[in-house]
Amino acid sequence: MTQVLTKEEKERILRTLEEDKEFRYAIAGLIGIREILERLDKIEEGQKELWKGQQELWKEVRGLRKNFEQLGKAVGMTLEYYTAAFLEEYLSERGYEGARVEVGVKLKYMGKTVELDLFCEDPLLVGEVTTGVASLEEARREIDKLLERVNFVKEMYERDVDIKILAIANVGAEAVEFLREIAEKHGIMVIIGREIKEIIS
Repeated sequence: MTQVLTKEEKERILRTLEEDKEFRYAIAGLIGIREILERLDKIEEGQKELWKGQQELWKEVRGLRKNFEQLGKAVGMTLEYYTAAFLEEYLSERGYEGARVEVGVKLKYMGKTVELDLFCEDPLLVGEVTTGVASLEEARREIDKLLERVNFVKEMYERDVDIKILAIANVGAEAVEFLREIAEKHGIMVIIGREIKEIIS
């Protein structure tokens, strides 16, 4: 004679099936679906690993997209874009994620228009780019030009410029030491060479 389970016993069994994995497998084995449940559990674990891997993949894709954007600007091999791409990576490494260094920006203030080779609002960055500085006279002229633009931006934004950049493709030997001294005095980052051979700051 078959014994009929009470309502409380049925509820206890159902609750145990939900909470106890070993008991659930034991019951499943009796009715021939244990193997199916084990496979479903493995599929679920595989899906979790797949999702984790997909998240890592998207992270890498975002990084590659950023690098391609920088490369796309640098491919033209103009020193301005090359330096801008380098500075965006430099800023990103220092916590300014997503900062964009613009090239050839024209600013108007108090009836005066000034063109900046390199510019970023946050952090406030002003940069000048030149292909070559052979003598002390040329070095002084480039420094004065940069500082003039720095002062213009400082007045316009009513705050200090955070980063001052002078990028030079080729520097004569006599100008290097002068640039080193002036960079320290005025807080200027001097970038030398298309391949960023040296940074003076």
